[in-house]
Amino acid sequence: MAVPISTEQLFKRHQKVVADADLAGVPRGTRGRVMYVAGMTWFRYRVQFENGVERGNLDGRHLVSVDEWDEREREEALAVRRAEQERRAEELKAQVLAAQAD
Repeated sequence: MAVPISTEQLFKRHQKVVADADLAGVPRGTRGRVMYVAGMTWFRYRVQFENGVERGNLDGRHLVSVDEWDEREREEALAVRRAEQERRAEELKAQVLAAQAD
């Protein structure tokens, strides 16, 4: 089966991006800047990452914009907070019911 590739130009030169996958020498979440865009039917990017690693021929599915990354982090943090609030509410409910039973 063929591997999907980026057939649309997702990023522009000098745009700030974030690695959305673990790459050789670049952990997921590392920020970088697009240095070069190549391709007509398959768009590839050369990115200089903040950890000093420069990677070329990166497909767009390995990168996301900084705005999209930040939004994902906010959503994940919100989900964690909601889960914690629900857990606390269940604990308090159990305590109230236990106190009423006594």
